[in-house]
Amino acid sequence: MKICILGDFSKGNLDEGNKNIAFNLSKYLSKKHDVLRINTKHIFSPFLWKKIKNFNPNIVHYLTAPTLFSLVILKLIKMYYGKHIKTVASSLHPYSLKLMKNPILRRFINFLKPDLILTQTHESNEFFSKINCETEFLPNGVDTKRFKPVSSKIKEELRKKYEIPKEKFVILHVGHIKKVRGLEIFIKIQKMIRDIQVIIVSSSYFKKDRKIYQKLKESGCIIWDQYFENIEEIYQMSDCYLFPVKKGNSIFIPLSILEAMSCNLPVISTKFEGLNMIFKQGDGLFFAESEEEFYDALRKISRDMNVKTREKVLPYSWENIIKKLEEIYYKISEQ
Repeated sequence: MKICILGDFSKGNLDEGNKNIAFNLSKYLSKKHDVLRINTKHIFSPFLWKKIKNFNPNIVHYLTAPTLFSLVILKLIKMYYGKHIKTVASSLHPYSLKLMKNPILRRFINFLKPDLILTQTHESNEFFSKINCETEFLPNGVDTKRFKPVSSKIKEELRKKYEIPKEKFVILHVGHIKKVRGLEIFIKIQKMIRDIQVIIVSSSYFKKDRKIYQKLKESGCIIWDQYFENIEEIYQMSDCYLFPVKKGNSIFIPLSILEAMSCNLPVISTKFEGLNMIFKQGDGLFFAESEEEFYDALRKISRDMNVKTREKVLPYSWENIIKKLEEIYYKISEQ
């Protein structure tokens, strides 16, 4: 099958969710299919449009969609390059769903709608179904071979490598330093709880909030403002993963949470709609809506509980996600 993926394929580090998804989907699909990667940041280049025409894909899949812009692009591809091409849009972020609820845009949806929209929440599935769009559920995946638990000996060696005291209880967060992400809780945790070390691995994809950054540093949090080629080692040397990002400010199923679970870390996260759809709370996974619920979960984790988060995430390996996506592609190709 010939598949054209439209996504963020810009050069640089894989330190942003949508970029990471585009990379992994195309990487795993390429093992069995002919895949053309198109960087949406250069979508107006005549050279890229010629590449799509010459490639003559069976499927054109737009990631980070649907928005008015992405739906227009998919419609143009289908109009100019053939009705045989099946168009797919992924709904990965609540921002795109909010845009689609615009009454002006909804007037054009019957004309612009793709052949299929891949959803990750009940709400988005219900919304797109109501406006006569075909939908399928497809969650994000994780590399379970790369992100895996390690022995206490290796964990101790990693602590030594990164100069983190072995007696500290390490709470990890990976992501952008922005005010809307609720990172203030780490300031309180670092100041209030003894023998805790908060480590934040900051993404360089977006400009950081200097005020929040400075407060985190002053509180004693360690901030690594760099890209780690072996980011799995940072998860493996940690004791807990905490994701306090407010709803609406992250993709539906954050990749860092899947990576932490794959390393069998206990995870405390805001109750994102996508996470809540694929995981039940328990066995080291906690959903928290308030600061007190985050603190309460930390207290439970510190009692040396039995953690089985890796078991929960194994069904969502990239290999399994790609198998499901292939089934979806073949299904719409036959329609």
